[in-house]
Amino acid sequence: MKAEHAINMPKSPSHAARANIGESQRYSGDINPDTLVYGVPLEPLMNTADGLRVLPRPIRECIAFINHHGLATEGLFRRSPPSTALRSAKDGYNRGQSVDLALAGVHVAAVLLKLFFRELPEPVFSSSNYDIVRALPASISSSPDDTSSTDVAKQMDAVRARYVEEVILPSLRPEYRLLLCFVCALLHMVARNESANRMTAYSLAIVWAPNLARSSNPVLDVTMCGAGPGAATVGSVVQIMVQMFDRVFSQELRLILANFGGSSGGQETTAGIDQADEVLRIVDRMNRGEYRGVHVAAATPPKLPPRRVASPEAAAASSPAARPTPPLPPRRSVAEDQKADEGNRSDNDDEGDDDDGDTQMFADAESDSPAAKDPTKNEARAANKSPSVESSSLAESSLVEPSLAESAHSKNNDVQEASTAAPADAETETETEAKQQL
Repeated sequence: MKAEHAINMPKSPSHAARANIGESQRYSGDINPDTLVYGVPLEPLMNTADGLRVLPRPIRECIAFINHHGLATEGLFRRSPPSTALRSAKDGYNRGQSVDLALAGVHVAAVLLKLFFRELPEPVFSSSNYDIVRALPASISSSPDDTSSTDVAKQMDAVRARYVEEVILPSLRPEYRLLLCFVCALLHMVARNESANRMTAYSLAIVWAPNLARSSNPVLDVTMCGAGPGAATVGSVVQIMVQMFDRVFSQELRLILANFGGSSGGQETTAGIDQADEVLRIVDRMNRGEYRGVHVAAATPPKLPPRRVASPEAAAASSPAARPTPPLPPRRSVAEDQKADEGNRSDNDDEGDDDDGDTQMFADAESDSPAAKDPTKNEARAANKSPSVESSSLAESSLVEPSLAESAHSKNNDVQEASTAAPADAETETETEAKQQL
């Protein structure tokens, strides 16, 4: 008998897994990390420095190849290709080499598309999106004979499509939405040819949902991959995106067609054209090098309320330095000055008359006194009064526009002169009486 020197136990699953990992690393050890396209984050892979979002090379090449050669292939996206051909094509894309998809086959191209989404570091639908997906409104299954139930089912399908468009898709990243738009355009064309390929929108949702949904709970992921009119799952969301492609991706379609022109001439309106076919034509032009990617407009700051001054000229006119100075009063002519002087003279004459009346009143008071009866007293009074009269006449001739304060001041001067004249008359009378006594 042959004796065994050692007992060889079967390899454990963990040991086998480590062996497979080591084999994969040895096989892919010469791949440059800068050329990797599988298993890398989507943002640095799609976003460029000049504000473009480019499609990864395996995405646009596989979409174009399936669109031209695989729409009538039965079991598309369902059948598994040979693993050797799949691994060779995947490594060719990771190395940046050219890949002959015609040699690899349609099923290899279909699995390469699904594998790209499956190996993303962050899935399209994660546990953070599951609550939003569970809130998807449920529809009803209608029978062809019941017209009323058919109308209600159509209305509920429209409500579900609107929920996917306005709630579910905005919860995804912009790169994921743009990538889903291009892929769902292909799936929409595949569903149109279901008579040849046997792949309906429901079948496509079942095979695509496991590549889009992933969380830390595999059991939960399986439950979220179902589909149907009454299911609120990722599979139902994919089915709606395939069936109502034009309605669900309306915003992304406007962006794509406005960037690349297409049949709409670059306008935002996309009505009246086959939008799925137009998107696939754009993918062909990308592969030919006519377009690099989709231009995304930079975010603009919020608009401030408009200023009240609309033009720079109005703004300059409203500044304090530009405000006009108030106009000066117009200069009077010589004739107008003469008329003003005559008016002032008449006013002065009236004021002189008032002064004469006051003087006359004082004169009457002096005439009643004993000194007024003496002629010498009258001569002295005349001598004392003449200078004041001359001075008042000079003042009248020199003043042009006397004010009320000046006229009042002249009256006060006359009163003071009259009061000073009275003591002088009294002194003169005393001297006369003294002479008579002598």
